Amino acid sequence: MQQERAEKIPVLIASGLKPVQDIRAFGKLGLSMSETNKYSLNFIGFCSKRSPKSDEFRYFYSIADTKSLWQRAWMPIRFAQIIKKVRPKIVICCTWEFLPVARFLKRIYGFKLIYDVQENYIANLNLNPERGAISRFLAKSLIRLSESKNGIDHFLLAEKCYENEMPEKSPALVLPNLYAGKKIQTQSVFLNPNTSLQLLITGTLSPSFGTENALLWFLKLSDIFPKITLRIVGHCPIKSFQKRLEKLAENKPNISLLISENPIPHKEILEEMKTADLLLLPYENRDEFRSKMPTKLFECAALNIPILHSPNPLWEEFLCSFNGGKSVNFLDLDQVETQFKRALQEPFYSQNPPLEIYWDTVKNSFLEIL
Repeated sequence: MQQERAEKIPVLIASGLKPVQDIRAFGKLGLSMSETNKYSLNFIGFCSKRSPKSDEFRYFYSIADTKSLWQRAWMPIRFAQIIKKVRPKIVICCTWEFLPVARFLKRIYGFKLIYDVQENYIANLNLNPERGAISRFLAKSLIRLSESKNGIDHFLLAEKCYENEMPEKSPALVLPNLYAGKKIQTQSVFLNPNTSLQLLITGTLSPSFGTENALLWFLKLSDIFPKITLRIVGHCPIKSFQKRLEKLAENKPNISLLISENPIPHKEILEEMKTADLLLLPYENRDEFRSKMPTKLFECAALNIPILHSPNPLWEEFLCSFNGGKSVNFLDLDQVETQFKRALQEPFYSQNPPLEIYWDTVKNSFLEIL
């Protein structure tokens, strides 16, 4: 096996705070490369336990505790040690923190450097209400310097809108976060508000993602439809906000919480989604979200899961062609019953979603640039 690995092109796909088997870095980029049988694949990422074992891939942890300041400070050095050990021909950085080290070591080891732009990190700093103006300015300056084009051979953009938001990142290939699983048979979904429906909020839990707004909306809804339940599963980076959610859900038997200070494995998130009758996307109406297509839109479309989402013309246009979801104003607590009944009035998924929701439709474009 080691001889076979030695004959392949060594590649390092590096995430910082995201899991070592992250759904994009590992499940999409990595597994797509693995299918070609040309590459020896190495992954670095967050791992709270011992790194997974595999005969096919090598895993390294970048950090074991995302809240540890000294571990985060050590993370770039850890990354440099792994580059020295792996001696990659291609490095794909999935986080801006590794770029300065990668750019420097590229001069020594001569690898090709690809930057997978998964977020608009500068814009995202506006979403944290606990970060002060000076801290936000310094962080934006550091990110802007780290993401400079010099030394980067190619960019991958996780959102189409990043072409306009970050035109300096070129040459670039748009690789949306499409669904990477198997196709399933689409079926029409009829939901009765008077039955035991399970609603789900999952992913990043924060004020800007509308988690609290949706929880207050549900509390009003449950007064009208007492059989409906709500489950909240996700990563909450703001401790004070987690306590606020827990306080609101306290002594509410129809609300269950699974909140973690570290990222939750994507497999667990998908399993939670598959048990839900309705997924809630209550994002606030902000510039940082308005032009983005959350991964859950594609995942729900592929898994036949109805969505109730905040008003967003882009999402409405995507979902209306196959009736995958409806728009709800989670801030209008006076119209909860009317909006909910209207959203469930017609069946969901009366048409098949487009094939463009699947990762298979774009992965060859990614493989070609390698």
